[in-house]
Amino acid sequence: MSAIYRRVRVPGLTIDERRAWGQIQESNAGLGSPYFRAEFSEMVAAERSDVFVTVIENGGRAVGFFPFQRGFLGAGRPVGGPLSDFHGVVAAPDAEWEAEKLVRASGLSSWSFDHLASGQPKFAAYVKSEDRSPMIDLSAGYEAYITGRRAEGSKQILKVEGLARKLEREVGTIRVDLDCQDLTVFERVLAWKSAQCAEAKLPDLFAVPWTRALLGRLLRTRTPEFAGVLSALYVGDELAAAHMGMRSSTVWHYWFPSYDEKFSKFSAGLLLLLRMAQGAPAMGLTRIDLGKGETMYKQRLMSGAEVISEGRVEVPSIGTALGRLRRSAEVWSATGVIAAPVRLSLKALRRVEIARKFQ
Repeated sequence: MSAIYRRVRVPGLTIDERRAWGQIQESNAGLGSPYFRAEFSEMVAAERSDVFVTVIENGGRAVGFFPFQRGFLGAGRPVGGPLSDFHGVVAAPDAEWEAEKLVRASGLSSWSFDHLASGQPKFAAYVKSEDRSPMIDLSAGYEAYITGRRAEGSKQILKVEGLARKLEREVGTIRVDLDCQDLTVFERVLAWKSAQCAEAKLPDLFAVPWTRALLGRLLRTRTPEFAGVLSALYVGDELAAAHMGMRSSTVWHYWFPSYDEKFSKFSAGLLLLLRMAQGAPAMGLTRIDLGKGETMYKQRLMSGAEVISEGRVEVPSIGTALGRLRRSAEVWSATGVIAAPVRLSLKALRRVEIARKFQ
């Protein structure tokens, strides 16, 4: 059976296609992340004009959906760009399609991925490297989770709970709102994250209009299958830590944690994360994805991890040729083969590209 590929803008999906997307996502645990919900692509598309989806059809039936952003010279990237912590094709396990044909039919010269979820075997030939994305498994409940961490020798939870008791003794009563609707808390999260970016000398994605608008739109979205979730931890009447994330019907994505520096010695941010894990099962959530990168707190709190991949699917085009030339020049620059002025130009180009990822 041959596949038919049809590119449309995300809002152009029919009711039946949108229903098929949801059914495929809900029935496949590997696609449990809220990133794989049609709603996420729709939220981004509402703020950007470069978001598309290619519908894969087998026998006249929609069996797969490939959401993407289309850039200069047909360079494709995941929906949300640098905000995307999981991506891939939302397709039925028995769907027939081919990666290069899909990319070509989508009007792309290439599709680059750096957080490709596991369970995407049709991209296996294009993977250049693999990494792990830690998570907290709550499928057996919170008590089972903490028992498992203690059995593994982690003392992080005991330490954080001890700091929580100290915080209450010395400062005030702890109160947590896991589903906060206070816009002043939302604005505080953005301000704290912008300050962190400035301190680390990183691009401030929270100052980019479309990302701020996206987060605000997510916060206003509330359905059983998909929602933005703002959580807050107070000490007395004072906001100590907050987190802005999103969830599907089963998975909570740990996205933008932040805290007041005055409460850092009490690990207020980690305490909020543990309270989120404690409350997640009652919300029907069986997993909290912590995102790529194994920082110390993730190593101590994670109870599993998903393999994610980085790579690129390319089809012959001018854009692909220029991309390969640039990457070759970067290799030559790193090895000192090319002259210093050219190396400086490449560095400037890389800075521009980093900034453009957020545009």
